[in-house]
Amino acid sequence: FYRTLMTDTFKECRRVLRDDGVLTVMFTHKKQEAWEALFTSLINAGFTITATWPVKTESEHSLHQAKKNAAQSTVLLVARKRPTGAGKGYYDSAMKEAIRKKAQEKAAQLANEGLNRVDQLVGSFGPAMEVYSQFDEVVTDTGEHVGVDQAIDEASEAVSKWRIDQLAGQGLEGVEPEGQFELLCWDVLGAAEFRFNEAHLLGKAVGMDVDQLIVAGLVTKVGDKIHILSAQDRRRERALEPDEATETLFGPVTISKRRTKKDALKVHPNDPQFRTALDACHALALQYIEAKDPSSSIGAAKALMRKQGWNAESTVAKLMVALVNAAPDAVKFPKKKQKTAADMFPEFSAWHAMLNPLFGIEPPDWAEPPPPLELALDHEDEDEEEESEETGDEE
Repeated sequence: FYRTLMTDTFKECRRVLRDDGVLTVMFTHKKQEAWEALFTSLINAGFTITATWPVKTESEHSLHQAKKNAAQSTVLLVARKRPTGAGKGYYDSAMKEAIRKKAQEKAAQLANEGLNRVDQLVGSFGPAMEVYSQFDEVVTDTGEHVGVDQAIDEASEAVSKWRIDQLAGQGLEGVEPEGQFELLCWDVLGAAEFRFNEAHLLGKAVGMDVDQLIVAGLVTKVGDKIHILSAQDRRRERALEPDEATETLFGPVTISKRRTKKDALKVHPNDPQFRTALDACHALALQYIEAKDPSSSIGAAKALMRKQGWNAESTVAKLMVALVNAAPDAVKFPKKKQKTAADMFPEFSAWHAMLNPLFGIEPPDWAEPPPPLELALDHEDEDEEEESEETGDEE
C-alpha cells in the first residue's frame, strides 16, 4: 500500500511538472527497504535521478542521536522526467562498474565533509540510482529483470570495500568474510548491537548471510536485534585435540562425538589451528587477557604468535590493524566506577597493546576525549520511538 501510494503521488508530480522541470525529494532513513521503496516509486513513475545532495541536519550531540548509530543527514534527491522510450539498460560489467565508481566517489566526498559512516553508506544509494534510473527497465543479458535492490547491493559492496581499504593499509586479501563483516560492523555502525536489516546490508556487502554468522557463533539474534559476541563470549572451555579439525566455516567439521559443531566453532587460545583470521585475533586477545601476571601478557601472546607462525604480513596482523583502526571510542576507554563497552570487549585494548610488540606495527594514538557537557534540560526526552523508522516516514 505504501509503495503504491508513493508511486501514484510521483506519477501526479510528473503529470503536472514541465518537461524541463525538476522534482526535489527530501528523505532520510537507514533501512535499505525504505530507500528501495522510494527509488522504485520514482522510477516507476517515470523519473530518473540526476543528482543527490546529503545535507547534515542532525547533531551527533542531540538527544535523538545520542543512543543511535543513526543517519545524521537528510538526502535531497533531484529527479527529472525520464525521456519517453528510454528503453532497456543491461546490468553488465560496465553498468556495475559505473555504479561502484559513483558510490565510492560519493562516500569519499561525504567522508571529507565530516558525515558519519552510516551517512557515507546510505549516501551512496543515490549515485547508484543515477546510473540505474536512466532506463525504463534494467535487465540481465538473458532478459531477467534487475531490481533496485541489486543496484543498492552493488553500491553497498563498493563502499564497504572502500572502507576496508581505508582501515587496512595493506588490504585484507585472504581475510575471510566473517572478519570483514565484524570489521564493518564496528566501523560503520560503531556498536555491538544493531538492527537485523543493518547486519543484513553489511553481510551482503561481504557475501555473508546473517543466519550463517549466527550458526558460526559470531553473533546472536534476539527479536530484531543482532549482537556481536566478544572474544570471551566465544571462548571454548577446552582446546581442540590435534585430531579434531574444523576444515571450513560451513563445510564438514571433523570432531569427536563428545563435541558439538557449535562448540567446535568457538575459540580456545591453545587450539592447534584456527579457522579464520578473526578466530586467531580472538585467540591472541584471550591469551593476552588471561595471562596470570599482567607483565607476562605480551610474552604469552608472543608465544602463541610464534607457535602459529604469524608475522606482520599475515592475515591475522592485517585484520588486527584494521580492527584497531575501526574501534569506536566506547571500546577504547574503560571507566573505573561503571562497566562499559571497553570492559565487555577488552580485546580491543589487547589488540592495541599487542600490535607493536608482536608485529612491529605502530598502533594509532588513543587519546581519551573530554567528558561531554551535562546540560539540565526541562523538556521531555527527545529520543523518538522506533515506529517512525519501521513505517518509512519521510523527513
